[in-house]
Amino acid sequence: MTELPGKAESCWIADAPATHYPVLNGTLHAETVVVGAGIVGLTVALRLCELGRSVIVVDGLRVGRQVTGRSTAKITTQHALIYRHLLDERGMKTAKSYADANSFGASLIRLWVANYGIDCDLESRDAFAYADRPERRGAIEAEAEAARMVGLEAKVLNHAPLPFDTAAALCFPNQVQFNPARYLIGLATAISARGGKIFERSRAVEIEEAGRWRVVTDEGAVEADNIVIATNMTVK
Repeated sequence: MTELPGKAESCWIADAPATHYPVLNGTLHAETVVVGAGIVGLTVALRLCELGRSVIVVDGLRVGRQVTGRSTAKITTQHALIYRHLLDERGMKTAKSYADANSFGASLIRLWVANYGIDCDLESRDAFAYADRPERRGAIEAEAEAARMVGLEAKVLNHAPLPFDTAAALCFPNQVQFNPARYLIGLATAISARGGKIFERSRAVEIEEAGRWRVVTDEGAVEADNIVIATNMTVK
């Protein structure tokens, strides 16, 4: 077998500048401690910083180089055929909430990229799902109808823009793609500029609850009124 050249790593991470946040030493205090410096943790931290709150973020490795940095890099409200399923199984309220939450998240990313000058190759793109057999066209049409019912723009096309034949395609216009690792580095910079503190290579090894939360790392601890666990796998 011929081995192909290259490295088994994310292209987003490979293209992102290094970060050099310190290791947590000693005991610090904050209103909120966030465990995990991925897109969830840093989004929460920046929102709190914008509200003037005291925030400390701890991460076991480096900003943006784990799950988020290895993601598909797309920001869409279109996820397979989710809206028809939600309407049928959970009802209009849940389906609308799902659509609104995803729309708000995408708008917030666009806003922060502009406001904080984040260099992350943000580009508008259409998102597609497609059917490879004519008998599946009905599912595509039903999903488009469901998406429009919850306030989203959706189109049914005869063909997806792919180098092979498709029986039908669902198009959500004006979605977004970006470099997620670079985006998180931009969020971290904005958090630091607003007074938030970020500590890398500071894995939470113990989480205690008494009068306040206490997150213990190998070399330090954070005591806080509130805690946000923003890790891919729960640690508490």
